[in-house]
Amino acid sequence: MPIYRITMRNFKPVILLIFLFNLFTVDLFAQKDNTLLTSLKKHSDQVHSVSFSPDGNQFISGSKDESIIIWDFALLEPITQLKRHYATIYELEYSNDGKYFFSGGDKTINVWNTDGTYVKSLSGHSTSVWSVGLSRNADYLVSGSFDNNFRLWDIAEGKTLHVFENNKKSVLAVAFSEANNLIACGSQDGSIEIYTFDNFELIHTFSGHGSNIYSLDFSNDGKYLASSSRDNNIKIWDLEKMEIFHVLTKHERSVMSVKFSSNDHYLVSGSYDASVIIWDVKTGEDIYTFLGHSLPVNDVDISNDNRYILSASSDNSINLWEIKPELLIEFYFNDEFQKELNDSKLFEPKNGSESRTEYKERQVKAENYKKEIIQKYMDRLNR
Repeated sequence: MPIYRITMRNFKPVILLIFLFNLFTVDLFAQKDNTLLTSLKKHSDQVHSVSFSPDGNQFISGSKDESIIIWDFALLEPITQLKRHYATIYELEYSNDGKYFFSGGDKTINVWNTDGTYVKSLSGHSTSVWSVGLSRNADYLVSGSFDNNFRLWDIAEGKTLHVFENNKKSVLAVAFSEANNLIACGSQDGSIEIYTFDNFELIHTFSGHGSNIYSLDFSNDGKYLASSSRDNNIKIWDLEKMEIFHVLTKHERSVMSVKFSSNDHYLVSGSYDASVIIWDVKTGEDIYTFLGHSLPVNDVDISNDNRYILSASSDNSINLWEIKPELLIEFYFNDEFQKELNDSKLFEPKNGSESRTEYKERQVKAENYKKEIIQKYMDRLNR
C-alpha cells in the first residue's frame, strides 16, 4: 500500500488551496441582501409584531418575551421597554394621528400613549388576542381571538359595543376599513366574513382559502381586501365586485402577515418560509423578495413614505429593509430607464481621445444624471 508524505514543500500549496476554497465558499453562501439596513436583536425571544408610527420617527415591536420595545427610528436604538402583558404580544397598531398605540396579547388589548405611558386595558376575551383593527379616528377597535368570536370596542368608554358570534373556529385575523366602514374577520376554517359597521350586518362571505386565515388588511381606498393563509397563498379581493382580484403564490409556506402601502400601489407579505415579498397590487406580480431571516417571519409593516419595511421573526430579530428606488424602476420602467441612460452617452467606456481627467468628469456627470432620472421616474410612480 503506497504511503503519501506531505512535506513542507507541498504543504504550503495545500493550505493555500484550502484557504482559497473557504474564502470562495464564504463569499458565495454568505452574501448579504443590500436592501437590509440592519437587524435588531434586543428581544430575548421570538418577535411577533411590529408597527411604524405614522410620522416615521419611531416604531414598536412585540415579542414572546412578553415585552414591547419602542424604538427611535433615526438612532435604531430602544427608547423604552414595556412589560404589562403576561403572554406573547401578537399585534401592535398605531392610531392614525400617532397619539396612541394598541397592543394585543394574553386576553387583553392595552392602550398606550406614544411615549409608552399606559392608558387603559380592554378586557373581555377569554383567550389570547391575536389581531386588532382600528377605525379612522381611533374611536373604535375590532379584535379577534381564539375564543370563536370577535369584538367591537368603544375605546373611550373601554367597553364592548358588539360581540360578533362566530361558531366556526377561532378568529385569527380582523381588519377595519377606514374608507367604507366595513369590518372583516378571518377564521381557522379558511372563510372571511364582511360586516357593516353601522348595523353589524353580514353582507358577504369569501371561501377561497383552504386553511387558517392569518392576516387581513383593507386597502386605504377601501377597494380591496388582502388575506393570507396557511395554504401558502395571498388573495386580493375586489370589494366592489365581491370576487378575487389576484392570487399571489410565490411563498412556499404559510403567509403570516400582509400590509398595503399608504398609496395602495404595493402589498408587503411575510411568511413562514422566512421571506418578505413586496408585490404590485395592480398586476399581482412580485417586485422583490427580501431574504435575511433564518426562521419564520411573523409580521411586517411598511412605512407611510413607502421607503422602508419592518419584519418581525421567530429568529428573535427585527429586520429593517430599504425599498430601493432602483428596484421599483427596474420593475416598472426598466426598458425606458435604460434607454435614457444609453442615449445620454455618459455611461460609455473611456475612449481613446479622452484624458483621465475628462473621463472622471464624465463619470461624475453620469452619476448626477442617473440620480436625476431616478428621481423623475419615482415622481411618476408616486403620483
